Amino acid sequence: MELRAVECFVAVADAGTVTAGAARLGVGQPAVTRQIQQLERQLRIRLFDREDGRLRLTSAGIDVLPVARRLLRQADAVSDAARGVAAGRLQRVRLVSPGTTRDDVLAPWLATWSADAPLPSIAEASVDDVYDTLRRGADLAVAPLAPPPALGSRVVARLPLWACVAPTHPWAQRDAVHLDELAGADLLLLERSFSARRVLDAALDAEQLGVEPRAEFASPVVAQAVAASGRGVCVLTDDPRFGLVPLTIRDADGDALGIRLHAAWDRRHHAADALERLAQDLSRFTRRRYA
Repeated sequence: MELRAVECFVAVADAGTVTAGAARLGVGQPAVTRQIQQLERQLRIRLFDREDGRLRLTSAGIDVLPVARRLLRQADAVSDAARGVAAGRLQRVRLVSPGTTRDDVLAPWLATWSADAPLPSIAEASVDDVYDTLRRGADLAVAPLAPPPALGSRVVARLPLWACVAPTHPWAQRDAVHLDELAGADLLLLERSFSARRVLDAALDAEQLGVEPRAEFASPVVAQAVAASGRGVCVLTDDPRFGLVPLTIRDADGDALGIRLHAAWDRRHHAADALERLAQDLSRFTRRRYA
């Protein structure tokens, strides 16, 4: 079935005569007649009856007409999408990140987008799997892990690693805590699959500090809730909740611990330049947010 035949059918149905339908399409009447006859043969139904010099839709034609309209709209949408692809534009963008990055970084960033920006969606993936999603349809992956060198990428943020305490905790009036102090505290830590935990463990190992956490959690929100109840110190990169006081964690050299956040995309993506511009915009946003 050719779209041109469907266009002729819809034009004649709207205009009421072949002559008027042909004029709307800017083609000759014989060509429109042939297209409609061809369509009727393909569909094996009669679309029009002639009545008083005009064409009237048959019952079959009435049923087919709305479907034909949808088909033409969908064809127009395909053409628009193809032109966008050819021009390197993004109409929709599929973002992927770990849950903490989604909630604390990407969602606030999306709230700053204009109405004419690409329509976003965000899927959650583990830190170790996030970049593999670029091979399965994701457009932009954001994670606290350096991506493979074959991907286009940039560092979009350096997130501080916080030691969060309840307002009643003895450290609540401070702005920082050193690793050796932290090692002796009642620690409420995330599981080792979290980047925050990996960074903390690496820093503790570098200073030969062993710790035995009081508890481990699969949810940063739950870890913060338990810390807010006065059970200990939770360590994470999440924005503080439940009135917790965040303290900078410093190593033996006085440097603050943190995590680099990376954005990555497939260099062969049709809109690779647009994705790089999005990564640059995310970098600007995080600089303002975490300045």
